[in-house]
Amino acid sequence: PRHDLDCIPQERIALADEYYNAMSALEFLPNSPCLAGAGRNPQQLSACYVCPIDDSLASIFKTLSDAALISQGGGGVGFSFGHIRPKNDIVRSSTGVASGPVSFMKVYDAATDCIKQGSFRRGACMGVLPVTHPDIEEFIAVKKTSGVLTNFNLSVGITDAFMEAVKDDKPWALVNPRTRAVHRTVRARDLWNLIVESAWDSGEPGVIF
Repeated sequence: PRHDLDCIPQERIALADEYYNAMSALEFLPNSPCLAGAGRNPQQLSACYVCPIDDSLASIFKTLSDAALISQGGGGVGFSFGHIRPKNDIVRSSTGVASGPVSFMKVYDAATDCIKQGSFRRGACMGVLPVTHPDIEEFIAVKKTSGVLTNFNLSVGITDAFMEAVKDDKPWALVNPRTRAVHRTVRARDLWNLIVESAWDSGEPGVIF
């Protein structure tokens, strides 16, 4: 009702009317979180967030907590899992071995699946792994198995150096992000072909240059 706006400056009311008219005429539409979330709590109107993940359990699960709250409000969250040490790498604090980034992505996926049951708008995740990571083949092919990471879109972080190696049919070094040492070497074209074949099979992964 207009009488509820008596305490609002006229300039703001005029802008609100102009904005509403533009939307009504389909001359401009904001992102879907604005359309779905304006006037609701928690007033989360941004569509996309990027949350950092470092190579520690504290960071991994702190980011998961942040992402859960963002998903609850209807936002999508992007992550680079490139800092997480590869599968079977050493964990000195527990004298055990690491499970690798893909395993933690499955934890994030399960959390998103739970959160979307109670949110008014389904959240979604974007997962990126650099093409230098030792677990890159597992990441590329993970969605060949139906029903895995269904709340994620996946992309491989591609560099100019990698594309040059593909073009020239050169070897490509996979580097442990914890030690910065070369973990092993693969044929760049084999890795590129795996990306293409997996994208053909499942629509995943995409690539980010």
